[in-house]
Amino acid sequence: MIQPRPEVLIIGSGPAGIASALALRRRNLPYRLVEKTTRLADTWASLYPSLRLNTSRFYSHLEGHRFPLHYGIFASGKQYHEYLVRVVEREGLAVEFNREVRRVSAQDGLWRVDFADGAVEHHRAVISATGIYGRPTWPNIPDMDVFMGQVIHAHDYKHPDQLRGRRVLVVGTGPSGVDIAIAASQVADQTAISMRSGVDLKRRYPLGLPIHAWLMLGLLLPRPVCRRLMRAVGQMGYPQQERYGLRKPQGGGLTAYQGPELLRAVQRGLIQPVPGPTRFSPHGVILADGSCYPADLVVLATGYEPVLHDYLDVPMQFSDEAWRSPNPCDWEIGPNGQRGFPLLDRAQHPNGRQILGQHGLYVVGVYYKGKGALYNINVEARIAAEQIAAWWAQP
Repeated sequence: MIQPRPEVLIIGSGPAGIASALALRRRNLPYRLVEKTTRLADTWASLYPSLRLNTSRFYSHLEGHRFPLHYGIFASGKQYHEYLVRVVEREGLAVEFNREVRRVSAQDGLWRVDFADGAVEHHRAVISATGIYGRPTWPNIPDMDVFMGQVIHAHDYKHPDQLRGRRVLVVGTGPSGVDIAIAASQVADQTAISMRSGVDLKRRYPLGLPIHAWLMLGLLLPRPVCRRLMRAVGQMGYPQQERYGLRKPQGGGLTAYQGPELLRAVQRGLIQPVPGPTRFSPHGVILADGSCYPADLVVLATGYEPVLHDYLDVPMQFSDEAWRSPNPCDWEIGPNGQRGFPLLDRAQHPNGRQILGQHGLYVVGVYYKGKGALYNINVEARIAAEQIAAWWAQP
């Protein structure tokens, strides 16, 4: 008979993994936190220098650990990584580095975990906390192989020197794409941003307050009033953006960029908005209007998929529900199946963390709407810990 280890295994040392470890420890549940690289929260450790959180300090911290005041309202990515390191040190959380999980599979009522170094362990409970930023999504743009320039994903952009003196085309208008285009406009010879479905520009400080300050006020009001307030505040963008070729998106699903920087760069002629790409040519990219943009560096800011599929060798079901963007006042219940994540079991909790049909296998770090991912991971980690504690307390 296989004897399982006594700990809950947490895979991933980013914010979701740290939040899970804290939640388990508060309930006196043993845990092991494993990380495949040599650094804590490796994704956050290697982000480009201009990145700032698009969620405010009010809701972005881990439970019990507020941001230092000098971080301001929106912390930088570097500050956030430093913050995670300090929290782990202050709490004395144990992290095992260079422990890459290759496979998690069911065996004799337990979860068999195969590591890259050949080690095999068995656990009653496993929390997948590897987030959505580990596997870059590469679009299928024809003739990429004939392009004589360089193509990189936003994941591989680390410093503006990569853009310096080049003709840059950024494909994608989410926060990363806009950030990179703005950085390129300051050092590149020529910069364009390619839009398939437009760009959603919102004000960073609607009527002088960050969006989360409005939410804090709204949550003091009756729920219907809160919804109307947040709907009105969330629609405050830049009406003049279309005058400069920055089309507004049709439909939902596109993450907004908060701030006027892209619009200002376009107004000054530093960034050229262009249509979406259809194929590559040897010396550029053919666009949807038939023109050719003469790029020698193309940055694909085309998103990510969760990496849990790389190691979870279990049957999973996925939602076929259409994308919806819920009102921030309704953040408590996250929809199943978003961003490539599996359906979750709602039998015991409306936002249960156990993967549907996989007893003892949980996922934290799924829901990115409402108050924002960095707040929601605290909620998800707490629910996972509550569910594991209740299960283990059963006779």
